[in-house]
Amino acid sequence: MWCFKCVNMLFEEKLHVLPAFVLDGTQVMPLDILLVRGEGNYSHVILKDGRKFLSCRTLKYFADVLEVGGFIRPSKSALINPAAICHIDFKSQKAIRLINDEIIPISRRKVRSMRLLFQAAEA
Repeated sequence: MWCFKCVNMLFEEKLHVLPAFVLDGTQVMPLDILLVRGEGNYSHVILKDGRKFLSCRTLKYFADVLEVGGFIRPSKSALINPAAICHIDFKSQKAIRLINDEIIPISRRKVRSMRLLFQAAEA
């Protein structure tokens, strides 16, 4: 079992240096982003406080900026703030549960790399 508080502190330090996004006229800091879901050429940005924004930017655009800050991409359609992870199940469900109780599946091809990432972060 991973110590998510320790892992989260490591990732949050990286997020403070990233620039803010402007979504629907609102300035959003990467630290406040919980999840970005891709849907075609649009992205749904979900914040920790529950607000949701629809952006005309693709998930690749957000991934290029946010992966530098430690965001992880468990599947082709999701980008997750590691500080928002509550639990990871690598055995049966192969999914990530976030602090808002949303469950994000981990693609078959990413299970091994995700496991290695969190084992390295725990050490």
